Amino acid sequence: MFGRYLGSVALALGALWLLASQPAARAQDANRAEVYSKTDVGDVVQRVARRSGSFKEIFNKAVEHSLIDGTKLEDRAKHRADDLQDSAKRLKDVYGDKRDKNNPAVRDQVDKTLAAASDVNRVVTAHRFTDRVQHEWDLLRGDLNALAQIYDLPPL
Repeated sequence: MFGRYLGSVALALGALWLLASQPAARAQDANRAEVYSKTDVGDVVQRVARRSGSFKEIFNKAVEHSLIDGTKLEDRAKHRADDLQDSAKRLKDVYGDKRDKNNPAVRDQVDKTLAAASDVNRVVTAHRFTDRVQHEWDLLRGDLNALAQIYDLPPL
Protein backbone atom coordinates (compact mmCIF):
# COMPACT_ATOMS: atom_id res chain seq x y z
CA MET A 1 0.00 0.00 0.00
CA PHE A 2 2.85 2.35 0.87
CA GLY A 3 4.43 1.61 -2.55
CA ARG A 4 1.23 2.60 -4.32
CA TYR A 5 1.13 5.84 -2.39
CA LEU A 6 4.74 6.66 -3.34
CA GLY A 7 3.99 5.81 -6.98
CA SER A 8 0.98 8.15 -7.00
CA VAL A 9 2.98 10.95 -5.40
CA ALA A 10 5.81 10.49 -7.90
CA LEU A 11 3.33 10.57 -10.78
CA ALA A 12 1.68 13.71 -9.45
CA LEU A 13 5.05 15.42 -8.95
CA GLY A 14 6.10 14.46 -12.47
CA ALA A 15 2.92 15.93 -13.93
CA LEU A 16 3.37 19.08 -11.86
CA TRP A 17 6.97 19.41 -13.07
CA LEU A 18 5.85 19.04 -16.71
CA LEU A 19 3.23 21.75 -16.30
CA ALA A 20 5.65 24.10 -14.56
CA SER A 21 8.29 23.69 -17.29
CA GLN A 22 5.92 24.74 -20.09
CA PRO A 23 6.26 28.30 -21.44
CA ALA A 24 3.63 30.73 -20.29
CA ALA A 25 0.61 30.93 -22.55
CA ARG A 26 -0.28 34.22 -24.14
CA ALA A 27 -3.27 36.00 -22.71
CA GLN A 28 -6.52 35.96 -24.60
CA ASP A 29 -9.22 38.56 -24.91
CA ALA A 30 -12.72 38.53 -26.37
CA ASN A 31 -11.69 40.03 -29.73
CA ARG A 32 -8.53 38.07 -30.53
CA ALA A 33 -7.10 34.62 -30.11
CA GLU A 34 -3.90 36.05 -28.62
CA VAL A 35 -2.74 39.27 -27.05
CA TYR A 36 0.84 40.32 -27.73
CA SER A 37 2.99 42.29 -25.33
CA LYS A 38 4.91 45.42 -26.29
CA THR A 39 8.08 43.34 -26.16
CA ASP A 40 6.66 40.73 -28.55
CA VAL A 41 5.62 43.35 -31.08
CA GLY A 42 8.81 45.35 -30.63
CA ASP A 43 10.94 42.25 -31.23
CA VAL A 44 9.11 41.45 -34.47
CA VAL A 45 9.35 45.06 -35.66
CA GLN A 46 13.09 45.12 -34.89
CA ARG A 47 13.68 41.87 -36.78
CA VAL A 48 11.69 43.06 -39.80
CA ALA A 49 13.71 46.28 -39.94
CA ARG A 50 17.04 44.47 -39.55
CA ARG A 51 16.27 41.65 -41.96
CA SER A 52 14.81 43.93 -44.62
CA GLY A 53 18.16 45.74 -44.81
CA SER A 54 20.11 42.47 -45.07
CA PHE A 55 17.68 41.13 -47.64
CA LYS A 56 17.90 44.28 -49.77
CA GLU A 57 21.70 44.03 -50.03
CA ILE A 58 21.66 40.35 -50.97
CA PHE A 59 18.68 40.78 -53.29
CA ASN A 60 20.20 43.72 -55.19
CA LYS A 61 23.45 41.81 -55.78
CA ALA A 62 21.52 38.77 -56.97
CA VAL A 63 19.39 40.85 -59.34
CA GLU A 64 22.53 42.41 -60.84
CA HIS A 65 23.80 38.92 -61.66
CA SER A 66 20.52 37.46 -62.87
CA LEU A 67 18.78 37.19 -66.22
CA ILE A 68 16.83 40.38 -65.48
CA ASP A 69 20.06 42.41 -65.19
CA GLY A 70 19.91 45.51 -67.39
CA THR A 71 16.14 45.40 -67.85
CA LYS A 72 13.34 47.60 -66.60
CA LEU A 73 12.31 44.68 -64.40
CA GLU A 74 15.67 44.93 -62.62
CA ASP A 75 14.99 48.57 -61.72
CA ARG A 76 11.47 47.78 -60.54
CA ALA A 77 12.66 44.79 -58.48
CA LYS A 78 15.36 46.85 -56.77
CA HIS A 79 12.90 49.68 -56.19
CA ARG A 80 10.50 47.28 -54.49
CA ALA A 81 13.23 46.01 -52.18
CA ASP A 82 14.16 49.64 -51.40
CA ASP A 83 10.51 50.42 -50.63
CA LEU A 84 10.31 47.45 -48.27
CA GLN A 85 13.44 48.47 -46.39
CA ASP A 86 12.32 52.11 -46.15
CA SER A 87 8.87 51.10 -44.96
CA ALA A 88 10.30 48.69 -42.37
CA LYS A 89 12.65 51.40 -41.06
CA ARG A 90 9.72 53.82 -40.77
CA LEU A 91 7.72 51.16 -38.94
CA LYS A 92 10.59 50.71 -36.48
CA ASP A 93 10.71 54.49 -35.93
CA VAL A 94 6.93 54.91 -35.58
CA TYR A 95 6.64 51.94 -33.23
CA GLY A 96 9.60 53.25 -31.23
CA ASP A 97 7.85 56.62 -30.82
CA LYS A 98 4.37 55.30 -30.01
CA ARG A 99 5.19 52.02 -28.21
CA ASP A 100 1.55 51.07 -28.79
CA LYS A 101 0.62 48.49 -31.40
CA ASN A 102 -2.94 49.82 -31.47
CA ASN A 103 -1.90 53.36 -32.40
CA PRO A 104 -3.35 54.27 -35.83
CA ALA A 105 0.04 55.53 -37.06
CA VAL A 106 1.64 52.18 -36.23
CA ARG A 107 -1.20 50.23 -37.86
CA ASP A 108 -0.94 52.41 -40.99
CA GLN A 109 2.80 51.76 -41.23
CA VAL A 110 2.27 48.02 -40.73
CA ASP A 111 -0.15 48.09 -43.69
CA LYS A 112 2.41 49.95 -45.83
CA THR A 113 5.20 47.56 -44.86
CA LEU A 114 3.14 44.49 -45.66
CA ALA A 115 2.04 46.01 -48.99
CA ALA A 116 5.67 46.63 -49.94
CA ALA A 117 6.53 43.09 -48.82
CA SER A 118 3.75 41.70 -51.00
CA ASP A 119 5.33 43.37 -54.04
CA VAL A 120 8.73 41.87 -53.22
CA ASN A 121 7.13 38.48 -52.59
CA ARG A 122 5.68 38.52 -56.12
CA VAL A 123 9.12 39.22 -57.60
CA VAL A 124 10.89 36.57 -55.52
CA THR A 125 8.32 33.88 -56.30
CA ALA A 126 8.14 34.77 -60.01
CA HIS A 127 11.90 34.51 -60.63
CA ARG A 128 14.55 32.01 -59.69
CA PHE A 129 17.13 33.45 -57.32
CA THR A 130 20.02 31.93 -55.40
CA ASP A 131 19.48 29.75 -52.37
CA ARG A 132 20.88 32.54 -50.20
CA VAL A 133 18.27 35.02 -51.49
CA GLN A 134 15.54 32.44 -50.97
CA HIS A 135 16.76 31.71 -47.44
CA GLU A 136 16.95 35.39 -46.48
CA TRP A 137 13.50 35.97 -47.95
CA ASP A 138 12.09 32.99 -46.04
CA LEU A 139 13.42 34.44 -42.77
CA LEU A 140 12.08 37.93 -43.52
CA ARG A 141 8.76 36.60 -44.78
CA GLY A 142 8.38 34.61 -41.56
CA ASP A 143 8.78 37.80 -39.51
CA LEU A 144 6.43 39.68 -41.83
CA ASN A 145 3.85 36.92 -41.42
CA ALA A 146 4.26 37.15 -37.64
CA LEU A 147 3.53 40.87 -37.96
CA ALA A 148 0.49 40.08 -40.10
CA GLN A 149 -0.71 37.63 -37.45
CA ILE A 150 -0.33 40.23 -34.71
CA TYR A 151 -2.55 42.61 -36.68
CA ASP A 152 -4.93 39.89 -37.84
CA LEU A 153 -3.99 40.42 -41.50
CA PRO A 154 -3.52 37.80 -44.22
CA PRO A 155 -0.01 36.34 -44.45
CA LEU A 156 2.23 36.64 -47.51
